[in-house]
Amino acid sequence: MLRPKVLFLTLLVFSGAAICQGQVTVTPIVNTPAPPPPTEQPTKLDPETEKKALDLVETLADQVVNLHAPANRIHAEFQVADLLWPRDEKRARNLLTAAVSQLASQISDLDYSDPEVYNEITRLSALRQDLLMRIARHDGDMAIDALNRTRFQGDNRSRYGNAMASSEANLELTLARVIAATNPEAALKLARSSLSRGVSISLIQFLPALYQKDAKAAQSLYQEIVARIKNDDVARNPELASNAWGLLISFQPPQADEDTYRDLLTSMLSYLFSLNHQTQPDGNAAHNMFLATDRIMPLVEKYAPARATELREWSRGIEKNLDPNARMYEEIRSLTDKGSVDDLLGLAAKYPPEFQSLIYQSAAWKAVSNGDTARGKEIAEKISDPVQRRQVMDQLDNLATRKAEGDNKIVEARRLSEKATSIARKIDILLQAATSLAATDKKAALDLLSEAKSVLASATQSGAELNAQLQLAQAYLRLDPDQAFGVLQPLLVRTNEMVAAAVVLDGVDYRYLRDGEWLMQGGNALSNLILSLNRVLSTLGRVDFDRARTLADQISRPEMRVMMEIDLVQTTLGGGPNPNQMIINGRIVMPQNYDLRVPE
Repeated sequence: MLRPKVLFLTLLVFSGAAICQGQVTVTPIVNTPAPPPPTEQPTKLDPETEKKALDLVETLADQVVNLHAPANRIHAEFQVADLLWPRDEKRARNLLTAAVSQLASQISDLDYSDPEVYNEITRLSALRQDLLMRIARHDGDMAIDALNRTRFQGDNRSRYGNAMASSEANLELTLARVIAATNPEAALKLARSSLSRGVSISLIQFLPALYQKDAKAAQSLYQEIVARIKNDDVARNPELASNAWGLLISFQPPQADEDTYRDLLTSMLSYLFSLNHQTQPDGNAAHNMFLATDRIMPLVEKYAPARATELREWSRGIEKNLDPNARMYEEIRSLTDKGSVDDLLGLAAKYPPEFQSLIYQSAAWKAVSNGDTARGKEIAEKISDPVQRRQVMDQLDNLATRKAEGDNKIVEARRLSEKATSIARKIDILLQAATSLAATDKKAALDLLSEAKSVLASATQSGAELNAQLQLAQAYLRLDPDQAFGVLQPLLVRTNEMVAAAVVLDGVDYRYLRDGEWLMQGGNALSNLILSLNRVLSTLGRVDFDRARTLADQISRPEMRVMMEIDLVQTTLGGGPNPNQMIINGRIVMPQNYDLRVPE
């Protein structure tokens, strides 16, 4: 039986609930994180604070050259250069040139036979992307030169060769999008370099950005991409075929040349109708393209109307051969959108018992969305899996209680906090509620933060408790900055103690140091905590720069203090620390460009 690679993931987003195989996804009633507050324009920095921050930049520019660990020195050099550029371009260029040279040396010295090389590639890739993007904001040609000087040397014979090639192409186009704003010609050069290796989804995503800056260049690149698609054999390359469909949808006339667009559309329809959807791999390609039929059909009717009837017939033929599971999801989606609760319940009789729970969940939430909570609970009782049934019933109970409370967020937060089984969950609930109330009821928000603070005071030390302290400081930032500083002060003392202990254990449980310096890139629980502390501390710079710097000065290790002060200046002057890197569950998570892991 055919199973498409993409199994209707988009069809599982229902108006009342989200369902996936084997579990209930909690619906947005009360337990999901509150939406972030509206983006606020940063207040204008007063001249005195700006001068203090710029003076600190000058001091840091002298200090960064004394850092020993290459990763720290490179990172500090390009961050300080970014800050210096508007005031001292020559000095900034010198720092960037030094950073590029040092990074190129680090990359050229990689030993691809080392079992730990993946971790090193990941770390250097993060550093490289951040460096290149900083340069690209100021000088596109310099960024392209730096890109070429810092390329990884792995080839297709190495374990990482193919992954590196894909990552490199994505990075080139990410860089091209940044450069296009000021230098479309240089950006086009990068895009053509990428096209020489094939038509990627990143290249297609780049076209609209280039069109905004240089329509003629974008038209030229579009025609080159279409020519490459037609010259390559899409029948032998399902990824290319998928990308071609993406191009048809995302870049249409008048942006695209109409004759070229019609030529590509006609060519892809001929390819589509030639697929034998009863066999692999044609079946997978056909099923995946079937998912885009609704978006393609209006384009076919406009630019290739003679083929529209043929496409409808082809689509009906695919639909008849859908995987039974996929057909069920499609029926659930359709009835959830347009049918009744009874229609959904009638659907349950068509499928085996193991699939009926999904249908009953959808029907229960359909009833709730229609305002009939009692019937929703009655339907939920039909769910055979006790865990799923309990989850849905709990959610319905929360909804009913919430309505009885008149949607009072304070009462609701306290009730849910009392029911929470862990300190971390209690704090999370109180902080979410406080954040949602901050703009409308400051007093109530502060009361909830005070309750969270009391809960934390009784908690035993743990990673969750330390992270909750940081979350509390962040929550206080908008409402009562003095409290934020107060929460951070003892946390800094504890951080110094933990760092000192980690240095003693360096190499025993984790490699915290390199060349005798603490690495700020993260990768373990303590480093992630320090990165989070750094972000909160940096944000406080716009509230009270002197106090924030005083706290930063209390960091014991000098290299850590320098890195934190750089981020403090960046945020104070309107930037932000290290935007291209995330730490999740104790490991560096790179942007999609740098997913270099090779499946075992």
